[in-house]
Amino acid sequence: MKKYAKIINEETKECSVGLGSNIKYYKSIGMKEMDVEQAYNGSWYLTGYAPTKPEETLQEKLVRLETEYQMPRYAREAILAESSSYSDFTKTRARELEDIAEQIRNKDS
Repeated sequence: MKKYAKIINEETKECSVGLGSNIKYYKSIGMKEMDVEQAYNGSWYLTGYAPTKPEETLQEKLVRLETEYQMPRYAREAILAESSSYSDFTKTRARELEDIAEQIRNKDS
């Protein structure tokens, strides 16, 4: 997208971008109209130079899903207990999380 910007890092092509409509001011501080894009982290770069979000680690995925499912380890243990009366859906989610946790534990061993 075209915005008034100034490159602030020649190596990475990161830019400072004018987000308002005061074109006269942007030009006065050395900004030029450039084709820029916003990266996953909120920073602006010349189009084609924005870094992509790194793939999440197993630990990050586990924490994200524990929060999303509201299912910490102690809850999974109760859900997956032999005499548990939780639904199959809940047990499947708990098993998914426990499989990820097991991969992490085996990796650390």
